[in-house]
Amino acid sequence: MTTTLPELVRDRDGDHVALTVDGDRSLSVGEWLRESEDLARRLPPGRIALLFDDWIGYAIAELAVRMAGGTVVGLSPKLPARTLRSRLARCEAAGLLHGPEVRPPATGFAGWTATPETLRKGAGTAGGPPDDLAEILFTSGTTGGAKPVAVSLANLTFGHEGRGRLFNGIDGVLAAVPVGTNAGHSAMMTAMTAPATVHVLSGLDPETVARMIEKLRVPMAIVPPSIVTRMVAYGWHERHDLSGLRALMLGSAPVPMATVSRLAQALPETRIVIGYGSTEAAPAFVNRPVDSMEEHLGGPSGGTELMIHGDDGPLPAGRLGEICLRSEAPQRSYFRDPRATARVFRDGWTHMGDLGHVDEEGRLHFFDRAVDVITVDDRTISSTKVQHALHWHPEVVEAAAFGDAKGVCAAVVLRSPVPEKELHRVAAERLESHERPARIVVVDELPRGPIGKIRKGLLRRRLAVR
Repeated sequence: MTTTLPELVRDRDGDHVALTVDGDRSLSVGEWLRESEDLARRLPPGRIALLFDDWIGYAIAELAVRMAGGTVVGLSPKLPARTLRSRLARCEAAGLLHGPEVRPPATGFAGWTATPETLRKGAGTAGGPPDDLAEILFTSGTTGGAKPVAVSLANLTFGHEGRGRLFNGIDGVLAAVPVGTNAGHSAMMTAMTAPATVHVLSGLDPETVARMIEKLRVPMAIVPPSIVTRMVAYGWHERHDLSGLRALMLGSAPVPMATVSRLAQALPETRIVIGYGSTEAAPAFVNRPVDSMEEHLGGPSGGTELMIHGDDGPLPAGRLGEICLRSEAPQRSYFRDPRATARVFRDGWTHMGDLGHVDEEGRLHFFDRAVDVITVDDRTISSTKVQHALHWHPEVVEAAAFGDAKGVCAAVVLRSPVPEKELHRVAAERLESHERPARIVVVDELPRGPIGKIRKGLLRRRLAVR
């Protein structure tokens, strides 16, 4: 029988500090249980969406929903009202529990809405039908509409003993991730099950993350590539003392090796690990400790299988195809979308929508998101490779590449002005002639979605008129 999350939390030392926010506010296991039990007594069962800007409020509400036998629907407070309404309807949420600091959609949601303070048992809070889901999380929607991923309890708690062992000897880990997302829920699972205190932040700009690593003196930090790339580009990793880090996890997307190289030079005693995974594939994961500047993502983690899939099935080493991951955990699915589920989740494998190859040593080499691949004169070009090449110029903060009528186009954000010919020179040093950008456009910023992912389609449309 699968152990529930409330059972896992109740087995822990009540005095242990499970979660801290900005290093100022904390939540012990005992406080977490008491606050969640009080809230759970007033909650109906069913699918309940959570919309909080405050981590502690979210943590209490999440555990309370699980105690009440409900399903958590994670929502980011960064989402516009129209998107919130759409997601609430798509997940058939019975109710919306939100923090006093956020404004729920004023119209268009048929379920009940309340804060933990205003919630009263039976006061218009009808429950929904029970199901066997622990939570529903939305994908980032980087390359299309965000999709709801259904997560069973067995999937969510799979390997929780290993999660605890991962943090043995670590008294604190900073997770620079947004609340209400898949990464945020992973941080919450760590807070519920691991011996380390999880530190989260209300602000995720690169300077704040670097400053808080210094302030908290945490031995381990988990930082998304988009944040660490900008942190290094602006030199925040050198202006703040990050030497207390014993381990720095960068995931779960490819990181420019220029960024990794500068981090390794500044933090020679820190073990840097690159990770790769997705909301759909969890807990399957690929990772590597950085011991060289070779361009690869490493091999599958314990309990994970890796395959490269072609039109006719698995491909041998060296052949480019779709990256697929599989774990021993029960597989996830797309909520109420059997067609999309059948397309992505097949025979236990999760098809990642990314292209790559495996070398003779079993290491994964990422090529590109399938939808981001650039084709010029029938030749396939990796937009990721173009972007990463441009990052070797010290003034490049961010880069995004895509194809247009002229060939390869790259947009860059610069720390200070640089002649365009300098950028073309750096690209030429690391790219084949057919991969080099025909034009490089300097922009003030790259368009991003609500949780920070670059929106290449919007960028392409904006630059088409320039």
